[in-house]
Amino acid sequence: MRERRTRLLAEIAVGVALSAVLGMLRLYRLPWGGSLSLKILPLLLLAIRRGPVSGLTAGGLAGLITLALDPFFLHPLQVVLDYFLPYMAIGMAGGFPGRPRLGIVLTGMTRLALHVISGVVYFSAYAPPEIGRQTYLFLRETVGWAPQVLTYDGAAAWVYSLLYNGSVVVPETLIMVFLLPPLATRIARHRG
Repeated sequence: MRERRTRLLAEIAVGVALSAVLGMLRLYRLPWGGSLSLKILPLLLLAIRRGPVSGLTAGGLAGLITLALDPFFLHPLQVVLDYFLPYMAIGMAGGFPGRPRLGIVLTGMTRLALHVISGVVYFSAYAPPEIGRQTYLFLRETVGWAPQVLTYDGAAAWVYSLLYNGSVVVPETLIMVFLLPPLATRIARHRG
């Protein structure tokens, strides 16, 4: 029992350390801020292998390390919305060990929602005032339909936050959807 607990703690520590290192090795730095990396890979793998509690624990620690290594904060609640909760949400993937892709997608959606809320509340001053209307016109011309709500006052903050945060979270989630399940299967095969 004690050996299993020690092994689990070691796996969490290694997962958090790998997350920190992979967060520094950026796949792509976006021109308006943010970057793509594989930092969530070891955390998702740990959550899927060891369950949601281990994933939540590792995610919370990784959020703390990320805040320490690359801090940007305006308010304590913004820190919670941008660092702790999105990383802890990675543990949700551990609730779907038989369906890792579903867990990864739900994790990505939760992370995106938390970041978007933070963006609207704390970073809406950066939103170009016409971005909602421009998005409305773009969708109407390219798709043939666009929600009228995009033209209302206040939509700019939501559109901007969704576009900004989605440009990071969506590609990272898609990379994990394709990369992680075969990797997890391969690791399980070599361990067993």
